[in-house]
Amino acid sequence: MKRRFRRFLSGCCVIFFAAGSGCAINAVRSTLPHSSLQGIQRQIRLKGPSTLYAGAARVEITPPVGTPLAGYARRKGKPSQGVRDPLYVRALALSDGEDTILLISADLLIIPPTLVEKIVRRFSSELHLPRQAIILTATHTHSGAGAIAPGPLYRIVFGRYSPRIEAMVMDRMSMAARQALEQQQPVRWGIGMREDFLEGLVENRMIPDGAVDAGLRVFLVESLEGRPRAIVVNAAAHPTLLSSKQMRFSADYPGALTQRVEAAYPGVVCLFVNGAAGDLRPRGSVLSPSNNEERVDRFGQVLAEGTTALVNQAHLESKGDLAAWGGRFPLPLPRIHLGPVPLHPLLGRLIRPSSVYLNLVALNRTVFVPLVMEMTTDLGNGLKEKLSAQGLQPVLMGYANGYLGYAVTSAQYKKIGYEVQMTWYGPHGGEMQVEELIQLAHLLQEARRVVR
Repeated sequence: MKRRFRRFLSGCCVIFFAAGSGCAINAVRSTLPHSSLQGIQRQIRLKGPSTLYAGAARVEITPPVGTPLAGYARRKGKPSQGVRDPLYVRALALSDGEDTILLISADLLIIPPTLVEKIVRRFSSELHLPRQAIILTATHTHSGAGAIAPGPLYRIVFGRYSPRIEAMVMDRMSMAARQALEQQQPVRWGIGMREDFLEGLVENRMIPDGAVDAGLRVFLVESLEGRPRAIVVNAAAHPTLLSSKQMRFSADYPGALTQRVEAAYPGVVCLFVNGAAGDLRPRGSVLSPSNNEERVDRFGQVLAEGTTALVNQAHLESKGDLAAWGGRFPLPLPRIHLGPVPLHPLLGRLIRPSSVYLNLVALNRTVFVPLVMEMTTDLGNGLKEKLSAQGLQPVLMGYANGYLGYAVTSAQYKKIGYEVQMTWYGPHGGEMQVEELIQLAHLLQEARRVVR
């Protein structure tokens, strides 16, 4: 009976995300036409090497104690009981004088699609940024701010909706974005990568001894005088070192990481961006035998030390060619599960969007890839391999620009488990999105051939 009840509860969580992420925006999204590839390609403007400008900012978004936490259904939307460490939104603005892009990293579980739509409209009207130039990411902490998503079923994970808390988060995102844009100055930039750095420290929670992404990637921006101004850290692992019993706000290990990096480089803003982490988590027992608090601090310390090493090794460039492009793509018929029981796809279509906005940002060969679906390692690694084959250097950015559930391979879809139940678009939805992102990347290569 207990096992059946847990499956039923998991199914309810699936329906919660389905209703919260689809129903509120379906009327907006399903009536929009899919973008033509030719129209998307016209957004790509290649200028050749240009001076790069950058600005960064950090603003706290910790809600008042008593606001629900977001992350675990087992908390049942109960009020928070304190603050373990503050929550922040961090912003990085990049410009080559013609194109400007904005990257947001927020200490939240996800940025709900309803909130994404509001932020995009606000940034467009107030900051004059086109949609393709905006990347909104959540660190995916499971001890972040709740109350930011409307709808009764959202309450299972986010607690009771509060327009005041949602407005506070949005206002402070806008504040961070505006500050980053206003503080832009000429910079040098560089990328550092080590693809085996987290070997043995992350594990596949879906498949024992399954594939992992052990990479650590760092994007460094420094002033012309050689002082780091912003550091973007990219790694793939669920921030779930703190359990559902923990009732205080916390950024989990991304908070421990960013605090250490910002302390090591006074004046720097450190943004953590997760990767294709759908089936990945830190190997807690390696970090500490039993203490979750120690695990958070230890994993953050390991990442900070790796970040410092990559910052010191990064090859810096003084010029860059920035481009941002994107459009709307179709989604397959949804397949919602209520526990182990699949519901009819047409029922899913009533509460789930039929299209999704996808975008890419490129700086020379480096391409930043926002992921709306929570991809498993196999899908993420496959996407990186295909982008690398095009001569690109991909950085996958998970929990970005909304949330459309998990994405597993067609082989993984045959298994029974939480990740499959949370895969809203069936066995081929993730593979379809990979191919759409490859199509987007191919447009850049075509544009570069035309310029030559």
